[in-house]
Amino acid sequence: MSDPETIENQGAVASAKEVAPKPTRWQRFKAHMKKWWWVYFIAFGCIILVVILPIVYVGIPHFADEYINKYQYDYTGLAITNPRPDAFRVSQSSQLSMGGGFSGSGHLSPFNATISTSDGREFAVFSVPEIEFSGGAHLSIDQDLDISCVDCLSEIATSAATNESYAVVVTGHPDLKIGALPTAHLNIDKTMKMNGYNVTEFVNSDGAFNITSINILKPPVDGYNFNATLVVRNPTPFTVEMGHVTFNLSMGGSPLGYVDLPNLMLEQNITTTDVLGQVDISSLVDAALGSDDLGVVTIDVHGHSCDYNGLDIPYYSAAIRAVSASATVDLLKYASSLFG
Repeated sequence: MSDPETIENQGAVASAKEVAPKPTRWQRFKAHMKKWWWVYFIAFGCIILVVILPIVYVGIPHFADEYINKYQYDYTGLAITNPRPDAFRVSQSSQLSMGGGFSGSGHLSPFNATISTSDGREFAVFSVPEIEFSGGAHLSIDQDLDISCVDCLSEIATSAATNESYAVVVTGHPDLKIGALPTAHLNIDKTMKMNGYNVTEFVNSDGAFNITSINILKPPVDGYNFNATLVVRNPTPFTVEMGHVTFNLSMGGSPLGYVDLPNLMLEQNITTTDVLGQVDISSLVDAALGSDDLGVVTIDVHGHSCDYNGLDIPYYSAAIRAVSASATVDLLKYASSLFG
């Protein structure tokens, strides 16, 4: 049998339970977090990793690949010199504008860039040096480029001579390091587009070339009966050393002679070069005097060969042989030499 005092205490407890206020949502939330905070902390860390890691390890390399593959490279100052049958020298010193979201300091690791035709045939491997950058970068190259597929380069050189533009594909796998970010492993696959010469149309475009002087050699010297000075505008931004270049000439379907450019160096912007030739002077004079436009004749130019230090340069010769153009020349400008 219960003690009266015990019964009274039990009643008080029951009464207290009945009147105790229900915890608020905030109180319940605090109690829950106090108990389970570590679970949420781990989950939050996982979310951060899931979001950030792809950005760092996938997003940054993807962004860098896309930026480099779309970068408009400045060919100004690029020089191709000392050509040989299966190699040439390439040099350039230029300032690269990074932009594109690259900030802070870093570097692009040295790597081998494979150069291929647009249909995927490799013809050279170019060693790209390490490029340091901090808002901008300086690229300095000066090295021999060995040609593994001369036929491939010959096709590209021919395309450069006969078209307004041409392209090569450059691939490589350098590492990119920016500040404290993890190293990004890149996959470069860039199409490099360049201006061509399109000789057929170029020779008759305004300011394409100008014969500044013609001298008739009487008697002929070393088989040549005239020499001249030719000024040519280079439609590309780089310099190309070609060497000894020969063109055959004809007029009205009949052979007229040939010209030699003994040391052709296509300089950036304007090139001045010597020309030696053996032509049928009397045929030229007759055509000039009998022309409907007195003194104006049309001379057909056909590429023949290119050699350097006595060796045929097959890729340049292929480009030269692809040249077939007609040049309109006003011989009255040189009347004192031709008709004298």
